[in-house]
Amino acid sequence: MNVALESRNSYEDFVLEKDIMYFRVGEHGLVSFHGKNYHIKKRMSTEQIQEITSDNTFFKVNTDCYVNTRKILQIQDGKVFFEMKGAESKYASITKLRQHRLKEILQQFKQEMASHDIAK
Repeated sequence: MNVALESRNSYEDFVLEKDIMYFRVGEHGLVSFHGKNYHIKKRMSTEQIQEITSDNTFFKVNTDCYVNTRKILQIQDGKVFFEMKGAESKYASITKLRQHRLKEILQQFKQEMASHDIAK
């Protein structure tokens, strides 16, 4: 018996909030999405870019870069880290002002998650 397994190709059909750590918006609608072991460039319309940049899951860390607040492991020294610190780590640079605001957002998110877990 042959059974075809449906598998999702994360390079083509990624889920923004689940698979992407951060993305950069470039010129002419070119958006570079960065996942754990890959990055993908896609051309997007102005409406699509406005939709993903207004998503509350993503926070603008500098002029062209948005980070997934659910994937952040650490914020330190002007960098947002998504994996273990070291030579292989993924990170995005962040301005000092936005670093302070992002830390506040993450603290609020942790408190909400903790109160949600207690309510269960």
